[in-house]
Amino acid sequence: MNSLAPIVLFTYNRLDHTKQTIEALAHNNLAKESDLYVFSDGAGSKDAEEDVQKVRNYLKNITGFKKVELAFSKQNKGLARSIIDGVSKVFENNDRVIVLEDDLETSPHFLQYMNDALDYYKPDEIWSVAGYTPAIQIPETYTYNTYLVHRNCSWGWATWKQNWQKTDWNVKDFQSFFKNKSNHQKFNRGGNDLAIMLLKQQQNIIHSWSIRFNYAAFKHNLPTVYPCTSLVKNQGVDGSGTNMKSSKKYHTQVNQSPIDTVEFCPSDYFDTTIEDNFKGFYNTSLFRRVINYFKIKKYLMSL
Repeated sequence: MNSLAPIVLFTYNRLDHTKQTIEALAHNNLAKESDLYVFSDGAGSKDAEEDVQKVRNYLKNITGFKKVELAFSKQNKGLARSIIDGVSKVFENNDRVIVLEDDLETSPHFLQYMNDALDYYKPDEIWSVAGYTPAIQIPETYTYNTYLVHRNCSWGWATWKQNWQKTDWNVKDFQSFFKNKSNHQKFNRGGNDLAIMLLKQQQNIIHSWSIRFNYAAFKHNLPTVYPCTSLVKNQGVDGSGTNMKSSKKYHTQVNQSPIDTVEFCPSDYFDTTIEDNFKGFYNTSLFRRVINYFKIKKYLMSL
C-alpha cells in the first residue's frame, strides 16, 4: 500500500452529528495511522455562533488519529466554497485525499477500502472513489465488490490531485455545452437530474461543488467507482443539513463486516443492469421532469 491518504472533514454547527462522524471514523482500523484535517466553517448568523463554537471546542480535543490539524474560518463560506478551498489546501502537500462531511457515519472498514481503491485504480482511469452507495439492486451473478457509473459521490469520497486540478469551478464552457441538447442526455447518464442541477448552479440557484466536479468528470469521460454495499450512512437526511431535506430514500445500512479481499471491478467494466438501476434511483419523477424541461427551454430561449 502507498502512504495513507489524509482524511479531510468539513464541519459547521451540528455538534451531535460531528461527534458521531468522528467517533465512527476513529473506530476505523487505519485511523491511528491517518492524518486528519478538519475545516470548520464560520457562523452564517448570530444564531449559529454558539453552536459553531461548541463544535470547535469539541474539535480541539479530538484523539485517535496520527495527526489532527484544525482550520477555523472567520467567515461563513458555505459548504461548496469550504470544500473547494479546503481540499485544494490539503492537495498542496498530498496527491490523494479522502473527504467527509459532518453528518456521515462510516464503517470500521471505510478507510481500508478507500485507500485500497486509491491504490488499485489510477487517476487517468477513474475520476473518484465513492464510500456510499444507494440501495439499488445488484445482480446475483455480479462477481465484483465494486461497480462503475458516471456520477460522483459527495457522501464519503476520495480522489487524486490531478483530477481535482482538472476541474474548472467556473464552468467557463457552460453555454457552449448547454446549447447542444444532445449533451444533456450524455451528461445525464448517472441520473436525469444532473443537467438541471448544473444549470441551477450556473444560475446561482444552488451552490454545489459536486455538480461541477461531476461535470469535469464528464468532460474527461471518467467514471466513479462505488462499493456494492455501502460503507457510509448519511445522518444528514434528517433535515438538519444545509443542502438536504429529510428523506428516507437515501437510508442505507452500513457494511460492518470485515473486508478480507475486495474484488475490484476493472476500470473499463460497466454492468448495464447496475447502470440502469443506479440511474433509475436518481431519476426524477415525470412531474419534475416536465418542470425541468420548461426551465431548460426558458434558459435556451434566453441565449
